Amino acid sequence: MEDNLPPIVPQALRTRVAVPMPPPVLRPSLIPHDVMQDVKREAQPAPEEVFDSEIIRTAPVPVADEVPIIGTVEADLEVALFALSQVNLFKELPTASLEALAKDAVQLEVPDGELLFNEGDDAVSFFVVVDGTLELQRVKDGREVRLRHVARGEAFGLFGLFSAQLRAASVRAIGDCTVLEISGERLQSLLESDDVLHERLLEFYRERLVEGFLASKLFSDIDSIARARLIGRFVHQEIESGQTLLHPGEVGNLLAVVTHGSVVLEERAKAGQPPRHFEVTQGQFLAMTCAMSGLPSKMRVFAPGFATLSVLPHKDLHELLRDYPALRNLPARLPQVANQLDRDVFCGTTGVPGL
Repeated sequence: MEDNLPPIVPQALRTRVAVPMPPPVLRPSLIPHDVMQDVKREAQPAPEEVFDSEIIRTAPVPVADEVPIIGTVEADLEVALFALSQVNLFKELPTASLEALAKDAVQLEVPDGELLFNEGDDAVSFFVVVDGTLELQRVKDGREVRLRHVARGEAFGLFGLFSAQLRAASVRAIGDCTVLEISGERLQSLLESDDVLHERLLEFYRERLVEGFLASKLFSDIDSIARARLIGRFVHQEIESGQTLLHPGEVGNLLAVVTHGSVVLEERAKAGQPPRHFEVTQGQFLAMTCAMSGLPSKMRVFAPGFATLSVLPHKDLHELLRDYPALRNLPARLPQVANQLDRDVFCGTTGVPGL
């Protein structure tokens, strides 16, 4: 199984699939959490002439084999070290760690309007902005949809390494830009020896999964303030092999994103039949709304091996339901965007972009 793992996976993220689960029907959202207002405008049906020209503009689909006109030189070590030290993920790392990342780094000069990479390219490296601003964009129905900007001191392309995906968007320079490109192999090598960076990237990974989940259509009618509060209430939870998260007969709500390993849902066996099992794996979410319906759970939720989750506890969800009535529509919205495993049990993908 491990031969199929993505190129950048800290040991604590490695997982094995035990029981196949019906494929979720939720389609991945390629739009990050910090542009949800743009997503709302894009998702609303409207005649073409009312599209906000600052958000969506008519453009040809990028040519897949387009060769960028980009200047490439070996990065100056001092420039590379300074650029890396400005990125939040790498701040205060030992000099030796920064030097290991900077080794063999490439400095790219990207002219105004030039594409750094295309949507659909392989994710084999990540980038740090040394100078200038770049725009992340994707193509939808023949239109370029602007996602967000990245500027000096910001890194992008990391999540594509974790998820082993193709690039989920294109990146274009706004004005002349200088960026640093660092190979995924270099990052993987450092992760194996630097515990601080390892933990930071695990946290980064967990946060992006939760943010991607809350940026999905399931929460499209929740305002930004409520969404920020939701994100803040998710807590990291470790589950040992065989540990039960929810027992049959319990009345409670559960909203969780699997960040490592998997959890299995076991349905009570019917007379003369073995119990059915469903597995929710890394990068997917599980939603149980038993307390909302007032009916007890019919399933046991447990971990077949060590697993980690980002969980919105029942008490916190109850408080948020009181403060934000729009959240009470979750039971009605879940069947539209997720795979329904039972009466009050749903699962789906978090919709995290590969950027």
